[in-house]
Amino acid sequence: MSLMPIGVFARLARLTVKAVRHYDAEGLLVPASVDPHSGYRYYRADQVRTATTIALLRGLDVPLPVVREVLAAPDERTVAAVLAAQRERLAAELARREQVLRSLDALLVAPERVRYDVAIAERAPLALVGMSGPVRADAIDVDTAALCTAVLRTGAGHGREPLVGVFPLDLTDEFTVSVGVAAAAGASDVTVTLPGGPWAATLHVGPYEELPLAYTAVLEHVRALGHQAKGPVTETYLTDPSTATPDEFVTRVAMPLEA
Repeated sequence: MSLMPIGVFARLARLTVKAVRHYDAEGLLVPASVDPHSGYRYYRADQVRTATTIALLRGLDVPLPVVREVLAAPDERTVAAVLAAQRERLAAELARREQVLRSLDALLVAPERVRYDVAIAERAPLALVGMSGPVRADAIDVDTAALCTAVLRTGAGHGREPLVGVFPLDLTDEFTVSVGVAAAAGASDVTVTLPGGPWAATLHVGPYEELPLAYTAVLEHVRALGHQAKGPVTETYLTDPSTATPDEFVTRVAMPLEA
């Protein structure tokens, strides 16, 4: 059996020696032989295929557990299923990044396209039935979407009432968000009750990533009029994300004001 030292093997696989050692430590690219005295690693020529597979997968940011799954797959059908799942993940990530670029275009290239009309009106207290859960500030859209999905699975509102997300006015690294629909009169399973009184609100049309623009518009408007927002903040999702594109999403952003 012909073996080659790690330096030669790394060059053939178009990897650095450091990367080969790292994949060895991860159990993905174990050398064919290790000199017991010097600790030098030696590899077979047929291991270049494995090394190249690892490099290609990692180049697509495929997580190491998935790389391990591909290498350990017992047959081509299993490999194809794993790769299909990664293809879907990458397509979703590409779509997300394209949406971020469109949002940047709206913010920096053509900011005049983003306009908000803010209105202040009296509201009665509103009870919501749904559920609450933790949300991370750096994954607010993902975590909130998961919470919305969980509420919909309970059958709340039966799809007729829009979901309302309730957020604190000031965000920390992690905070609690409540999502629900208007509760029936006399309901005993109320998740949260929104206060009555003056509320400032505006409509946002576009992806959820651009909602900070709506928040800013509301806050600037109420402060210009001498009011003070007190929280919580609500987002009412008036469009079904499963039937509309992100550019078509309609969300009402509202916050109560100090009396």
